Amino acid sequence: MGSYEKEQELIAEGKAQRGQTALDYFAELDAALPEEASRLSHRPDYSKTLFAPENDDVYREFCAYVDLSEPRFFDAIENPMQVDGHTAAEIYFAMKSSNDRIIQIDGAAVYNMMINLRNKPEIYNKVLKFRPTCYQAGCGAKDAAFDAGYYD
Repeated sequence: MGSYEKEQELIAEGKAQRGQTALDYFAELDAALPEEASRLSHRPDYSKTLFAPENDDVYREFCAYVDLSEPRFFDAIENPMQVDGHTAAEIYFAMKSSNDRIIQIDGAAVYNMMINLRNKPEIYNKVLKFRPTCYQAGCGAKDAAFDAGYYD
């Protein structure tokens, strides 16, 4: 029995609410953070996106991701779902590869992006393809201006 099924049983017994698997996952992540980093981090409210009943298919896959043993990899999900042609692994890669300042992206952020792609594909496809023009106040080989040939 996976975490999704366990959560559903606890909800039926009145011992948990929808999203309990994610809350446990967040507690696990937060426990591993150094104190200074924990003060700087924040987590959005996923109640209207990831935890919403209309996004149950995405939440089920998120729970399957949480069920993976550490270290977790998005491409280890069996039969991954696609939203607007993107799997969670592809979304993670797109989010991570276009911004070197991103150190870590948790699973909830990736699956939330999947929901955003479903709801507003024209906007969130642009978000995934976005490349800043200058990284860290300097121009170089990893920015869009360099790719366009504006700098040698």
